Amino acid sequence: MTEEALLTELPAPLAQIVKGALEAEGISVRLERDALSSVYGLDTGLFATRLFVAVEQLAEARALIDEIETEAGEQ
Repeated sequence: MTEEALLTELPAPLAQIVKGALEAEGISVRLERDALSSVYGLDTGLFATRLFVAVEQLAEARALIDEIETEAGEQ
């Protein structure tokens, strides 16, 4: 099993978008969401969706997220 590291925590819809963007660049992503967040619709803080990537892909994943945030801020 590959060792994973926590990349970030986001609301579920945004986590799915970021997951897709990272996977399009060849980075494997695993999402983890608390069961209560699904039932009660909680999506922030302790109940945010956590994105995990392989430790060896962590730096690349962070760089891609930074690039996405920079591009989004320019629009």
